Amino acid sequence: MGNRAIMGGMASHSLVTSNTEGGISPEQRIHDELLRYVREAAANRTALQGEFELIGRLGCTRQQLRNALAELERQGILRRRQGAATTVDPVALRMSVRLEDQFEHSELLARLGYRSEVEVMETEPEPLPAEIAAILDVEAGIPSVRTKKRWLADGQPVMLASGHVLMPDLETRVLHDSVFTAVSEVWGETLVWEVATPGAVVLDDALAADLRMPVGAAAMTLELIGVSARGRRLFYGFEHHHPDFVRYAFVRSVRPPWSGA
Repeated sequence: MGNRAIMGGMASHSLVTSNTEGGISPEQRIHDELLRYVREAAANRTALQGEFELIGRLGCTRQQLRNALAELERQGILRRRQGAATTVDPVALRMSVRLEDQFEHSELLARLGYRSEVEVMETEPEPLPAEIAAILDVEAGIPSVRTKKRWLADGQPVMLASGHVLMPDLETRVLHDSVFTAVSEVWGETLVWEVATPGAVVLDDALAADLRMPVGAAAMTLELIGVSARGRRLFYGFEHHHPDFVRYAFVRSVRPPWSGA
């Protein structure tokens, strides 16, 4: 393919995308900022502030606030009753970022009302290491790009992702916040499955510095394998998640008969 650049070539600590107020509508801004107060109420297990206080804090009209409240009520996140305080359903709030749903980290953070940014910290061509090649079921040493990216919520690092994307040759570069877009552009294939294995680790010095967390703190991890519509495994990733910003949930069906033990 020659020296091909996907979304800009190589970079170090490059800001790829930013979710700022200048690019969103007034309604979306009100919705996002209202979600901040909703998260605070859920964390503190208190009722949401009253309409007049929220109007002052959000700098909006009464109708704009009521529209935003109605949307969150429709999602089940808020419970409103005539003459009673508005309360938050913490379970419904968690359901907005379900673990079995796949969407970009920037969208995930936006769903919770954060201003999100993503930084590309590293992107280097590299022969695929043997241990990752075994997981992707390919030969060791074939072309890949090693990447490291960091997502920020309101300026605080909350997610760190590193991994390898398979490439046709070592000259192709990938610089994009979306591995799904990169794989589609390079291979002409869509990723349709992602095998995600959750876990937890204690942060060492380097990881703690990247996430701005104390050394020895615990973080959730996700090991990821991306599979295309043809069944090819085209990327491997490993993510570290700050536990204080996103609470993941997943839904399991209960199927009888149950064990009597």
